[in-house]
This record gives sequence, C-alpha cells and structure tokens, in this order.
Amino acid sequence: MCPRNLLALLLCQLLLAGPALAQAVPIATGPQCLQPAPRLDARKSLFVTEVDVVQNAISLEDILTRLARESQIPGLRPIDLWQQWWDTQNLSPGLDLGLNCDDSSNSQGDPALNGFPIECPRSEGSEATIDPFEPGLPTFYEPIALVNRMDLMPEDGSNCGEFRIVFARHSGANQRLVRNLVIFEAVLPNPNPSCEAGGCRAIAEFWAGLSRVEDPAVRSARLRSFFLNGLPRDGVQPVIRIGHFAPGAGQIRTNQFLNNNGNSVVWQLREYKLVQFCTENQATCSLQFMPVSVKTNPWGELFDETPIDVQRRTFMRHFLTQVESLAAPDLNQFFNEIPNEFNAGQSNSQGSENDYVSHFDPSGRFSRGIELQLRRIGSSLEPIEIIRRSQTQSCAGCHQLNNQAPANRLGEGLVWPPSLGFVHVTEDETEDIGGSDHFRISQALKRTFIPHRQKVFETYLAEIACEDCFTPLASSGDSSTPILEVDLSADGLTPREPSPQEVEALDALLREGRSKKTLGGPRLAH
Repeated sequence: MCPRNLLALLLCQLLLAGPALAQAVPIATGPQCLQPAPRLDARKSLFVTEVDVVQNAISLEDILTRLARESQIPGLRPIDLWQQWWDTQNLSPGLDLGLNCDDSSNSQGDPALNGFPIECPRSEGSEATIDPFEPGLPTFYEPIALVNRMDLMPEDGSNCGEFRIVFARHSGANQRLVRNLVIFEAVLPNPNPSCEAGGCRAIAEFWAGLSRVEDPAVRSARLRSFFLNGLPRDGVQPVIRIGHFAPGAGQIRTNQFLNNNGNSVVWQLREYKLVQFCTENQATCSLQFMPVSVKTNPWGELFDETPIDVQRRTFMRHFLTQVESLAAPDLNQFFNEIPNEFNAGQSNSQGSENDYVSHFDPSGRFSRGIELQLRRIGSSLEPIEIIRRSQTQSCAGCHQLNNQAPANRLGEGLVWPPSLGFVHVTEDETEDIGGSDHFRISQALKRTFIPHRQKVFETYLAEIACEDCFTPLASSGDSSTPILEVDLSADGLTPREPSPQEVEALDALLREGRSKKTLGGPRLAH
C-alpha cells in the first residue's frame, strides 16, 4: 500500500507501475472508410469568433459557477474562485486565500516559480478586487473565441484533444494598454477509450455539423450545450469540469498587459492548473487555481554560455537532441520537447528575458554543437535559425517576439507568420465575414495554423473506421478528478495548499505513457 504523503505517494505509484508506464498504447488498426472530405467552414467548426455566437454561448460566470458547484465545497462561490486566482499575483498575505507569488524563492531570495525568477507582484493582482461578471463594466470579461483543437488528440486516442474558450477584459476594447485575456483549455476524455481515436467520432461530427447551420442563434445554443452539458447520448462529458483543467489534463493560460493605476507593465503570459485538494477522507477540501511553469518555455538565460554552470550545460546537452525535430521543413511540424525542469514561470513578450537569440552566442561552443547536429542530418540551416525556431515554440515567441525580421526568418524559406501584436484573436477590432461581425484573428491563424487544423480534422472525419465501435455509456471516459490528499494547514481548519512542484509532479505522473504525437503532428505548443 502506498503512503498518503503526496510526494511519497507519487514515487510509490511510479515504482508499482514499473516499465508499463514507458510502453506506448498501440494505435488502432483495421478497415478504414475513405469518404469524401466534408465541406467545412473553419470559422464555424474550428475557430469561432462570430460575435453573436460567442457572446451568447457562454460566460465567465457560467464557467466558474459550474466549477464551484462541481466541487461540492459548501459556500464556494464563483467570485471566490476568481479572487483566489488573481490573488496569486499579489504579495503574501494578499487576501489570505491561498498561495501568493512570493511564497517560493530562488537561491538569491527572489520570488520564483520552478526555480526561476518571476515578477512579483503584478498589477493584475488587483483583479482580485473587481467584478468580472457584470456586462457593461470595463472589468467585464467577455468571450471572444470558442475553439476546436481536435488536432491535439494523441494518436492513441487517450483523449479527444482540447476545447478552448478565450475571454478578454472589456477595457481592452477601447484602451490598448489596459488589457487582460484568459483562455480555458480543457482536455476532453475519450468517451469510448477502447475504440482509441475512433472513440471521439461523436465530438468530431458535432463540430462538423456546425458548418451546416446558418442561424447563429442555433449554433450559439448548441455550443453552449456542448461546453456545459456535453453530448449525453454519446457519453461525452461537458467540457467544463474540474478534472479537464487539472493535473494530467488541460490548463488555463493568461495573456496580461494591465496598465492600470499608472503602472507600466511588460506583456506577459502565465499558466495555471485547477487543483482540488482535501484532507484525509475528504473531510475538508479546497479548489484553487495553482500557478505552474509555462510549458515549452525555457528560461532565456539557459541559452547563455557565460557563465556556464551545471544547469545550463544540462539544458544545452538536451537541446542538441532536439535539433533534428526543430529542422523539420514545415511551420506546422517543427518542434522541441523541453523537460519541465527548464521551464520558467512566466513568458515575457517584451524585453530580453524570453528573447533566446539575445542570449545565444553564434560563435560559441553551444552554436558549434548545434552546427554539428545540423550537418549530421544534412541540413543547410544555421544554428541561429534553430534558436529562432525554438523561440517560436514559447508563448512569447509565438505571440510577439518572432513577428518581425530577422526573428521571423527561420531558414530554408520558412517565415514565421505574425500575430496581431501580442494576441492571435483581439477584442478591440472586428471583421466582416459573410455579412456578420467576427472578432479579428491573426494572419498566423488565417494562413498557417487554421488551414493545417482543418486538413487534420477533415482527414479524421474521412478515415473513421467502417464499423462503429460500441462501448456502453456506463464505461465512457474517465470522469474522475485527481484529488490531492494533504495535511491541515497551520490554522488547523483548512487543507494545506500543495506547492506548484507537487502539482507539476502529479501532472507528469498522470501523463506517463500517453502518446506524444498528436493527429496534427508532434507539436504540442500553440
């Protein structure tokens, strides 16, 4: 039997699982139906920004209310979740709701996450005291996009990909320096996991069917039901569930540029997990937004050879193993895997912190190591182009730092497509599409990412197995929420908040054995 202490429990479970964790689940084989690709409207079935659809489909209050209710924690309100979330960016004790940004520090004594410095406090900490739910207020968070990311489904069908909702602070509609955006990125379980990738068929057919619906009110109602109720007849869970944003599943990300109260801030992106933790026998529980490292986002100074230390040397050795995957000749296919020990707790879209090129010495030993790897695989790329490609995989690179030359020049004719300046969908401008207003999206989405996702989605729809794979709905999907068992906190009344390190360790454990290649390719970023 494993102990109840969380870290000891993780180690025990790893030992019990043994080598089975390293074995990938085989991809389904069998007869395939090659059907004509369905006629899809990507702006109805993949990236929905039509104002009349998204603004009537779901609200931030809907989401936080559903999460609070599911937790079954007496008295927990949606505003409580909101306040705890943003209080994480205040100095301790803040509102005394949970973790604060200075609760952990590095060896220099600076506030840190995953061992790397973070800005603490941030002006966005003041959001803990505002009303985000009241339409018409500058502080209202309005939905601006509903997104189908079935291209992120692992090839083994261990889940059905991600389904996302983007919200923007209403002040950004007319104040370009007072902006804050959040994106809920839920991983939806496969309702019929024994069918592997084919088990997600009902979800794909739902989204494809939206292309055939002309009435925006009908599409809005169907999307609302999908996110809040799922597809009950097909055993598909609601998108909005605690476990779908928890360790081992999805995440919530923020894109912050809130210049209020005379403050001047750097545009920054962060990442969170939704964590439910309880004392023994679930006697007392808490549900909180927990800050975690920003994935595929190594700390910029790891690219700097001066001075060299054990951590940088270890990072550079790992990076050399990623050169071949970064050299792939396709904007939608090159990638790098970054172990979490190297990921920072923030991604700055301004300044040098996340500008990997500014830390890189093109004449140093690290550069020569990259060049040797490139020549080994017969690539004509230069080391600096590999560094630029790696930067595109970070949040800051994709959203801003690789927008313009030379940072967007990736070698062999590839040019990184631009965002809208820090965002890929904006709350401050609409565009007319077929006679209706849509929140504007970036050229990167229009010309590069969405066409690729559409091709992947249409291929999936056209290649579903000839015979339906039936699994009783009673066994559909994994509906459980990971519950972290913790001790009482110092007050003797509430559960002790787990640390970000504990949350990251559980996340890594729950992801073990999952296929790293998705339907859309090996890239997990963006």
